[in-house]
Amino acid sequence: MEFLALVLALAAIVLVLGGTLRTGVPPMPTSSGVRACMFDLAKDVAPATVFELGAGWGGLATALARRWPEAKVVAVEVSPLPWAVCRLRQALFGPANLEVRFADALKTDLRAADLCVCFLCPPAMAKLAPYLRDALAPGTYVLSNAFALPGWVPLREARVADIHRTAVYLYRRDAA
Repeated sequence: MEFLALVLALAAIVLVLGGTLRTGVPPMPTSSGVRACMFDLAKDVAPATVFELGAGWGGLATALARRWPEAKVVAVEVSPLPWAVCRLRQALFGPANLEVRFADALKTDLRAADLCVCFLCPPAMAKLAPYLRDALAPGTYVLSNAFALPGWVPLREARVADIHRTAVYLYRRDAA
């Protein structure tokens, strides 16, 4: 029994580490304080379709689906174990307007998005910025936790009163 527990623990570590090495982004939860700041910054946004790019364990995706119950929320995750946890969480606890996809954010069709949400590290944000410029329709909002989109000018930004003074950014894809 101990051997089985050890094998399962090692398999979990390998799955998370493999996804992190592949994407350059570890699965990190978003604190409730940062979520509250994100929702406050986007209080005037009324999306029909929300994409969370890099949904990790699914905490923020679930909160997004509860914040906008009338919207379809699509959680996109490419790391196997966090995706499986996110999918299981959604299957067991909902909400019904949350869809979980095993996919690469940089290969996801975002034409239906009214709002994209991300919490990715700077190298991933550098890859995401030009992709979003090409993939999003003009007028689409982007809400980012902690890291700015290089080359984009935020509509609004805020700092959370936490130990890290976490930044939150709201952008809007321009018409140009």
